[in-house]
Amino acid sequence: MHALRRLLTPISLTIVALLTVAGPVAAGDFRGGTNSNVAEGETVEDDLYIGAGTVTIAGIVNGDATIAAGTVTVTGTVTGSLNVAGGSVEVLGTVEGAIRVSGGTVRIAGSVGRDVVTFGGTTTIQSGSEIGGDVAGAGGNLSIAGAVTGDVLAGAGTLEITGSVGGSVETQVGELVIGPEATIGGDVTYTSSREARVADGATITGTIERREPATAPGGSAIADNPVVSFVGLLVGLLLFGWTLLAIRPRLVLGSGEMLRGSPLPSLGIGVVGWIGQFILIVVLVICGALLAALAGAVGVAFIVAAIVVVFLLLIGVFVSSVPVAMAIGGALLPDRSPYLAYLAGAAILAAAVVAAGFVPALGAVVTILVWVLGLGAFLVYAWRTRHVPWSGLGTPTAIETAPAA
Repeated sequence: MHALRRLLTPISLTIVALLTVAGPVAAGDFRGGTNSNVAEGETVEDDLYIGAGTVTIAGIVNGDATIAAGTVTVTGTVTGSLNVAGGSVEVLGTVEGAIRVSGGTVRIAGSVGRDVVTFGGTTTIQSGSEIGGDVAGAGGNLSIAGAVTGDVLAGAGTLEITGSVGGSVETQVGELVIGPEATIGGDVTYTSSREARVADGATITGTIERREPATAPGGSAIADNPVVSFVGLLVGLLLFGWTLLAIRPRLVLGSGEMLRGSPLPSLGIGVVGWIGQFILIVVLVICGALLAALAGAVGVAFIVAAIVVVFLLLIGVFVSSVPVAMAIGGALLPDRSPYLAYLAGAAILAAAVVAAGFVPALGAVVTILVWVLGLGAFLVYAWRTRHVPWSGLGTPTAIETAPAA
């Protein structure tokens, strides 16, 4: 529990950083578009807020940088903290404050003055990088080949340490690997069903202790932590939403605007469409069972079709949340980049879903409501634009900054 409390502190800062876009900001440099860059030689004398498809910071930001993008690359200098939500994040330059990243792939090869908090599928702290504080977070794979001054507090499928850690290592992990050149200044405490692989030559000043994973219902403390649940849900929403924004911007912006302008029709049509999905599955299964007795190949085809519909239905749970998040973000930040607006809406939606989960049955009700509203928004959009393409519906800034369909 001590480690969990220490882990929650930097994680909570991550959430604050992500939610800063959801409220008014007194001052700052706001940017958006398909591509947004701070060019080499350029200096931003303020906090920087960017929502875009691709972001590159090669210059200097004298303040914090809060970024929402599909791809983020930092080769310059950020004198404050770097807060990023993105699919792929590379920090190759210098960040004098903390780094808080939620992304599918995170690579740090530069210098960081304070803590690094990451949530992603793969996080790599490369050889030659220097982290002035702790490393904390959760992800599929975490590799530390650089120098970490503080502690490592993380949950990961695989944690590999081949560099140096000045403090202790405390982790819940599928597999822990400590390389021959690794140096750890404190204790190593890990929760895993497997023994750690500690190479000859590794230097561990403190003790090394393995703990068995809890077998009680509910899983690990990290997995059940509401903060981690929030970040995981937010990452999923961003991956779906930004991908759709990049390839079908009119669909995302249009369905979001439909939901804002016609919530009741979206709800009604969504209920009909939601029920229709399950009726279709039942019909396909019944037809498959009846026809299998007459023509096996035809019956199997219907069963396969039913399985495909079920698979698409599961994907639809996430996809249908996109117009809901876009509607929230569009109402909150109507004149901002759609990527930034979507981030704000996704953060609020994720927080609402996680909070509802604390009340019995309410979490399921909220999830179904989002599913129904999003599905209805898509159907209303498709119906109203079947002859005439959607052309903005009062969101000129969003159209100007969105990629072409």
